[in-house]
Amino acid sequence: MKIFLMLILAALFGSAAVFSGNGAAAPAQGMRPESGIVEGFYGRPWTEGERRMMLHFLREQGMNLYVYAPKDDPYHREKWREPYPLEEMLALKRLAAEARAVGVELVFAVSPGLDQRFSGWAGEVDEKVLLQKLEAVHEMGIDRFAIFFDDIEHKEGEAQALFLNRLNKELLARSLTEKPLIVVPTEYFLQDMKDGSRTKMYTREFAAHLDSEIVVLFTGESVVPEGIRSEDMTEAERLYGRKLGIWWNYPVTDYLPGKLALGPVQGLAADVAERTPVFLMNPMEKPYLSRIALATGAEWLFSPSTYDAEAAWRTAIRKQYGDLADEMEAFALHSRRMEKDWAHTGAPDAPVLKEQMEVFWHKVERGEEAAAEEAELAREFRRLKDAAKHLEARLPQEILAECLPQLQLLAQYAEAGEASLAMVKARREGKSAQEKALYQRIEGVPTQWQEKEEPRLSEHVLADFIAKAKAWERRGILQIEKRM
Repeated sequence: MKIFLMLILAALFGSAAVFSGNGAAAPAQGMRPESGIVEGFYGRPWTEGERRMMLHFLREQGMNLYVYAPKDDPYHREKWREPYPLEEMLALKRLAAEARAVGVELVFAVSPGLDQRFSGWAGEVDEKVLLQKLEAVHEMGIDRFAIFFDDIEHKEGEAQALFLNRLNKELLARSLTEKPLIVVPTEYFLQDMKDGSRTKMYTREFAAHLDSEIVVLFTGESVVPEGIRSEDMTEAERLYGRKLGIWWNYPVTDYLPGKLALGPVQGLAADVAERTPVFLMNPMEKPYLSRIALATGAEWLFSPSTYDAEAAWRTAIRKQYGDLADEMEAFALHSRRMEKDWAHTGAPDAPVLKEQMEVFWHKVERGEEAAAEEAELAREFRRLKDAAKHLEARLPQEILAECLPQLQLLAQYAEAGEASLAMVKARREGKSAQEKALYQRIEGVPTQWQEKEEPRLSEHVLADFIAKAKAWERRGILQIEKRM
């Protein structure tokens, strides 16, 4: 019994060492940082019901932070000076009560940087208005706060830092919180911290003047990077002179909302979990589908040195989708990779299938026998078509609402894949009329996109296969016309 009591005391004192006082200290070896999500995307803010669902999900995954910071909540960003309407304040109060009940800390953030003033009478007014806003939110039951200066043009490092210091001290002095602010600077990724004299000066000034207890978040080498290496952490810590929290931009898709990020969290060095005081994932506008990636992030935090991204991904889908897991995995496999000119992250879409398709087209172009590859692809197209239709019929409505256009596109690609195989076969057998009819079936299938909102998936696998089939047929038509 004595040994048991000593173990309990040791555990209590250990927890106090990590989380006591005003600091969010970097975790010791093998201990998890504070973790959770930042509702920090552009697009439709979540509903109260969706946020409540996410609080329970975070608790189930062993995470403990929910940062409220939706970019398109006008009272968070554009109209930050204005108080929230009564109805929305009451919603925050209910959310804070729910968070306390499940053991998740709700952090309220404001993004005043679009037009905040820092000097003179106007600066004093803005500072007073912001403090009043946080006081009003505190009365709703929220006692932890964040200030974000990301995605703005004004690079006022010293002014921002001195303002944050004053605000942080005032919040603590008024007992509105017991923990320091969490902040995002204007230069929050490594490339901009290092490149250009203007940004270097911002980082230097901000870091030199910001109180050491304030928690600073950064996103890695870029806004949406492949991962975060140990070297990235070391360099960023050197530039900011402190341990840094992580704002991880996966599975967020606001820069490419037509695609769903349904893959695992990956690319994070194991020691990142041991060095960072706070780890936050930025989810999609679609909260239910975000849970696949978020669950894998929780798994990485639990055991970063042994984390297997693909295994964690399959486990998350099995746990969340039950008897629909096989079909959901088939769908999600084609919607994992996020690519834009400045964004590169996520596991590849269907890499094994991509390789099979490349072998098929290589043989077809050379006039070689490809019966085995054709049969394998036919089976996969049939499986994907069945999966898409099965999911559309059986997914819960709240999840189906988040992915219906992409599910329909998956079915369209699978059917176009079948038509493409039949088209190749028709030419081989000299059935030109059938070949032409099959080409007409795939000609209008989208393989390029003009708008980022257009539904997309599997750009370099299924879409690429259809694009190659179209190009192959057009080349054949040109050759026939030349011979005529």
